[in-house]
Amino acid sequence: MNCIKCGREIPEGELFCAACSQAPEPREPVRRPAPAAQSRPSDARKTSGARSAERRSSKKGVTVALVLVCLLLAGAVGYIALSHGRLTVEQNRLRERQQQLEQRENEFAALEQSKEALSAQLETANDSIAILEDEISKLERQLNESQSNVSQSQYDLTSQKQQLDKLTEEKAALEEKAQSLQEQLTSLQASYAVASEKANFMDSYVVFVNNDGSGLYHTYDCSQFKRDSFWAYSRKLAQSNGYDPCPQCQ
Repeated sequence: MNCIKCGREIPEGELFCAACSQAPEPREPVRRPAPAAQSRPSDARKTSGARSAERRSSKKGVTVALVLVCLLLAGAVGYIALSHGRLTVEQNRLRERQQQLEQRENEFAALEQSKEALSAQLETANDSIAILEDEISKLERQLNESQSNVSQSQYDLTSQKQQLDKLTEEKAALEEKAQSLQEQLTSLQASYAVASEKANFMDSYVVFVNNDGSGLYHTYDCSQFKRDSFWAYSRKLAQSNGYDPCPQCQ
């Protein structure tokens, strides 16, 4: 220990300084840095250069990360734009299909009306043929009676025969017309079968999704199907897009 007043060293075991009789002050031994631990200018420059390199490396890493994030964002935006374009094309295609379906339904309705009209005409022609056959039968009986009656004048016989020929021609014309109507009806029935097959096909494979967020798809004749704003899909496409079948029509 050293004296707190004069700084002289006090031997061990002594309580006071022999020179000034003051109590000693306990002091910690002064630690001197080892020569190897002293910093040198070259080491300081190396440390500063290492720190600058670390800063540059950190900045470079941040720049690379920002570039990668920008590339990912650009790829995501491009994918979204491509998906939107494909969705727009699909919507246009489905809209055209819906228009074709409506046109076929109009044609189907027109064929139904034509079928009903031709059926009515055919029924009228058949009734006329039945009436004419009755009249012909009557005239034939009258003709036979006239032939058996020698006293009947030739004029009446000729007149009745002419009337019979006329009625026979009218019957032939009506039968020809009835045959033509029957052919038209047969053709119409064939067209009706084709149109019915097309309508059944559309009903089986084409469904409609209302633009109301319900997530359900409907058939065309479903009461829940609103025809003001909707999308048309194939049944499998609607299911793959996450739409559920309507519990009422499906």
